[in-house]
Amino acid sequence: MKRARHLAEQLTVDELVRYGPLAHAEMLVGENLARPVSRVTLVSELDQVRRCGPGTAVVLAAGLAHGAWAVESALRLAWERSAACLVTPAVAGLTQATAQLGRRMRLPVFIVADDPAACALELAAAIASPDAARARLAARCAELFTERSGVRGIVGVINAEVPGVTVALLAPDGHVLAGHALTDRGAQQLVRVDVAGPDGRHWAELVASVAGRPSPTWAETVRLILRLARAPLAASVARERVDAVRDAERGRAALAAVLAAAGPCGQPGRVGEPGDPAASAAPGGAGQAGGVPESTLGWRLGGRHVAVFLRTDPALDGAAAAPGVVSAWQEVVPDLPLVPWEAGWASWWTGDDVEVGQVVPALRRALGRMRSPVPLSGGVGRAAPGPEGLRESLSQAVLAAGVTVREGHGAVRSFDELGYTVMLASLAEPRLVRSARVVLADLLSAPDGPVLVATLAALLDCANSTSQTALRLGVHRNTVLGRVERIRARGVDLDRPDQRLALHLACYALLPGLGLA
Repeated sequence: MKRARHLAEQLTVDELVRYGPLAHAEMLVGENLARPVSRVTLVSELDQVRRCGPGTAVVLAAGLAHGAWAVESALRLAWERSAACLVTPAVAGLTQATAQLGRRMRLPVFIVADDPAACALELAAAIASPDAARARLAARCAELFTERSGVRGIVGVINAEVPGVTVALLAPDGHVLAGHALTDRGAQQLVRVDVAGPDGRHWAELVASVAGRPSPTWAETVRLILRLARAPLAASVARERVDAVRDAERGRAALAAVLAAAGPCGQPGRVGEPGDPAASAAPGGAGQAGGVPESTLGWRLGGRHVAVFLRTDPALDGAAAAPGVVSAWQEVVPDLPLVPWEAGWASWWTGDDVEVGQVVPALRRALGRMRSPVPLSGGVGRAAPGPEGLRESLSQAVLAAGVTVREGHGAVRSFDELGYTVMLASLAEPRLVRSARVVLADLLSAPDGPVLVATLAALLDCANSTSQTALRLGVHRNTVLGRVERIRARGVDLDRPDQRLALHLACYALLPGLGLA
């Protein structure tokens, strides 16, 4: 058992190249680098090579290697003794023929520019204490981690300092957050380490791709370095999130001030009233745009605007996801702001010729490319000039997004496309939902209550036409007729015009909560 542990601790030629004395040597022959190295012998005569045991790193002294013939002779003798590798000083006459001989024998050959005796001493020290060699590499990486402030910089340290290893920081969905994309995985060994976020929960994964089949010691060295990177990564993410929250709050206050100054119908509530914090946070700076201060955040307030509004599922914690949403937006649309606003996030396109028809597909593409922590949908307002137009366009986008949030992730609709139906997006107000549940309690108590509510809403949309209702729901007309009978049996009178509006509103108030919108 002791012998097995000793063998497991031996460094390989590959490891000596990656982080040992051979890292700066010229590799003349790179065959069979996985050989373990058990000892080092500095030879000054060819006969000494014959006395070398298997696994020896044979280093030719400067006095021996007078020409290519001596190197090739030593190469043959080293191959006969199953040596691990051959190290030679630079000599005249080394040609491709020498390299081809080494490749046929599958024996690694290295050329060192410095004194080969000094190289032999460094090799012997590394082989005698493999843990020390690994510790030096890990310590250097740990020191460099503390000098990097960003996620990309920390991952870059590993890619730069650990030779032969490609590292990527991957999100749970496989998106590369930092580092190099991993390709040709079939020919590589992967070392994985989970990375927790600032809240202690799983956030990402560090994956190191090691070419070939690494030795156990090399794989553990890579794993140790990845683990050392976890704490700096978590600290860096925490700083980025704090910065994102700070910038988001600045943006929220600035937008509130801009819309309040644009007119009396800005953000609902006290915005614009004396003493309001948002009003007092109006961005300072030079210049005016229609009576509205130009933003110190670099926003262009003059010109023609098309506002967009992003929303997520109301059941999800949008506030907690805000830093991730803003960060994902900045990666895809770095030139446009994204400001937390009401129950979502606001942005806008600005330009003399900007049109809704341009913004809708652009927003749809952006949502498709974003790596958001929560699903998002968007609404688009009309094009309008100046700060007053931005306020109106944003109000329209908020209403349109209230419809798209029911349609699912990636949905984008414009205010003009939806028409008056955007009003129905405001019907999920809690008090109205509670009232609707009381009014339609008998209908909801049926075994297929949610289906009956959806059918009733579609029937009222289609002016009581069962054929059009069947077409909208994608079912046979007889199915709709059967549902209508069950609806009537639950006390719903479809023939009373004075109740039709109330029934219609109650259905739309309930649909989002029933998951049938």
